[in-house]
Amino acid sequence: MIKFSIIIPFKSMNDYLKKCIQELLKQSYKNFEIILLPDYDLKFKGVKVIPTGPVKPSLKRNIGAKKAKGEILAFIDDDAYPDYNWMKNVLKYFKEDVGAVGGPNLTPKEDNIWQKASGDVLSSPIGAGKFALRYVVRKGQAVKELPSCNLFVRKNLFKGFDTSLLTAEDSKLCFSIRKMGKKVIYAPDVKVYHHRRELFRPHLKQVFIYGRDKAWLIKEDFSLDKLYYLAPFVFVLGLFFGGIVSAFVLPIKYLYLAFLGIYLLISLFSSLTQNLERSFLIFPGIILTHIFYGLGSLYGLLKKK
Repeated sequence: MIKFSIIIPFKSMNDYLKKCIQELLKQSYKNFEIILLPDYDLKFKGVKVIPTGPVKPSLKRNIGAKKAKGEILAFIDDDAYPDYNWMKNVLKYFKEDVGAVGGPNLTPKEDNIWQKASGDVLSSPIGAGKFALRYVVRKGQAVKELPSCNLFVRKNLFKGFDTSLLTAEDSKLCFSIRKMGKKVIYAPDVKVYHHRRELFRPHLKQVFIYGRDKAWLIKEDFSLDKLYYLAPFVFVLGLFFGGIVSAFVLPIKYLYLAFLGIYLLISLFSSLTQNLERSFLIFPGIILTHIFYGLGSLYGLLKKK
């Protein structure tokens, strides 16, 4: 019977983490261990606690993986909690040619309106592009990468997260697994519920860091298939320089205004939900997400890690 090692990095005990552990202990699949990696020591019955000091989540996960006894490493964030059949469902996807499996991280029903609006932006194809797959339930498929808030990896393939990155270390890990000739699989029934950062400031700070770290990843290991990371950066450049040029060249002005109008209309229609109050938050949330991710990419391209 396959054993899972569930690895949870965090700073200190919090209510979200308590909920996560409660749901893990209720799992339908029973052969697992839980490894908690706080900054400082704490007591929690029935789990393994390894205090790490105040270090990055990537380093905490690496420490946990070294101490893990399971054949499969299961990574989840402290502000997420798993579906009842989380581990049971993932087993059928680990065929011989599969190195990692993950699934959607959905917005919990108990989140407040600011968090739900953040989740709406991330799950929108207009708001997050191809990354929206991470936040919705879709057909199972092979993918390039998955986030570490819901990620299962064969321990014998795990070479460690890049500890120089705050985010995007999961992308780099998935790329390395694919280079080994193994698939990374998105599984729709391997679900966790992940509390969102509130719109606007916490959400935008997070997407800025995403853009920055993805740009660092591109500079470090460039390939044409990673250029999609820079789409918001191209958008920001077009928005800025297009506005300047259109002020002096009349034909460009009309093209620029037409493009801007179409973009705003698409963003508006994609933000409409049954909850009108949330729609008013989602619309500016989509636009600002694109801008802040693009600015983060610009920062990452210009600055060293």
